[in-house]
Amino acid sequence: MSGASEGSGGSGASGGRFGPDPQAFFADVYRQPAPWDVGAAQPALAAQLEAYPPAGAALDVGCGTGDLAIWLARRGLDVLGVDFVAAAVDEARARAAALPGDAAGRLAFEVGDALRPSALGAAVGAVLDSGFLHLFDHAQRDRFVDDLARALAPGGRYYLLAFAVTFPAEHVPLQVDAEEVHARFPAAAGWRVLACEPAEFLSRVGPVPALRACVERA
Repeated sequence: MSGASEGSGGSGASGGRFGPDPQAFFADVYRQPAPWDVGAAQPALAAQLEAYPPAGAALDVGCGTGDLAIWLARRGLDVLGVDFVAAAVDEARARAAALPGDAAGRLAFEVGDALRPSALGAAVGAVLDSGFLHLFDHAQRDRFVDDLARALAPGGRYYLLAFAVTFPAEHVPLQVDAEEVHARFPAAAGWRVLACEPAEFLSRVGPVPALRACVERA
């Protein structure tokens, strides 16, 4: 879970919610274990992936230190993880290199703008979002979902785990609720919501009420 720049140098996560330089904010967070880095894939999202398996290569947006991508690679999927924090990507690469067997060969990690998934290459079979969408304001979410439609191959799936609450504090994510998911992914726009349900987002300070969803591109 990390923010992303918009464009090549642009605005940061949630329109200044993470300060005038979000990239510097998140780079500072990664100087020590980040609160959301629990050393494994988020269990709620892993369970969603098992219930609705992805088909084809996957893109992990805001991949952080790579635990979700590694979890999928161990299960035979090719995964590209993208994050705008170089230190997080470096750690993800180190974790991948330490994997036994051929899982490391199914992984790639890049520094880049995860808000524009279609710019990262060919259409993919899955986009993984473990604490990414909830970093952004509604206008940024609009643009991300528009681009997501171009990034996913027909039948591709978007997997989401996000905070279901907004805390009255600075530098924290914003709520994503079920009403928003259904509004952003309507059938009329070529989406099918396969699952949308309460969950938990684990952190180093305790679990947070969350929402998980799986949405398919028709």
